[in-house]
Amino acid sequence: MSQQFQRVRVLVETSQRAFRGVVHQPLNDPPQRFSDYINTYPHAFLSLSEVQVTERGQHYRVGDKQDFAAVSVAAITYITVLKGE
Repeated sequence: MSQQFQRVRVLVETSQRAFRGVVHQPLNDPPQRFSDYINTYPHAFLSLSEVQVTERGQHYRVGDKQDFAAVSVAAITYITVLKGE
């Protein structure tokens, strides 16, 4: 049986960059809040899809769009769900 996922649009900030992208959160029974999923995230890198680099840091990357990016969980200073995008 294959794992089902929920697409969660997020803003992730590090000290160098900010990223807008999609986290693919596993659907669990019972359902798990996104904050609980992130607080128990077991990997060193957070995988994002449909990524856009925004403000912060090295401006030559602002506006870059990538299909995939992996962000070090240890580098994340802020993460929030983007509603209505």
